[in-house]
Amino acid sequence: MVVAPEPAAPAAAVPPPAPVAPALSREELMAQYVDKVRRLIRSRMVYKGKQGNPEVLIEVSLQPDMRIKTVKVVKASGNKAFDQAVKRAIEKAGSYPALPEGLDFSIFMTHKIKYRLHDLL
Repeated sequence: MVVAPEPAAPAAAVPPPAPVAPALSREELMAQYVDKVRRLIRSRMVYKGKQGNPEVLIEVSLQPDMRIKTVKVVKASGNKAFDQAVKRAIEKAGSYPALPEGLDFSIFMTHKIKYRLHDLL
């Protein structure tokens, strides 16, 4: 007796590969990371003033694990309360977010951040 072979199961549909997002340039990575740091500072800042748009330049030194080592005002805004609020917010953060692949710690080991009251809402 000859037995007929069973019909083959239909081939499973294989979905097309998901589109791969183009790799970000170093500049785009840097811009995204700096924005993340500024949002971190903003989330910890306590400052009631709304008048004007004071700008302070802060120097931050980091440890290799991204913990904040030192924070100092390099160029005051002329509004001491604002400057101190920014400095305290950075100190309160305790550390920066982990660096994304493609950015080197040496860039951030000691760096300056220009921080404006209303530009970062």
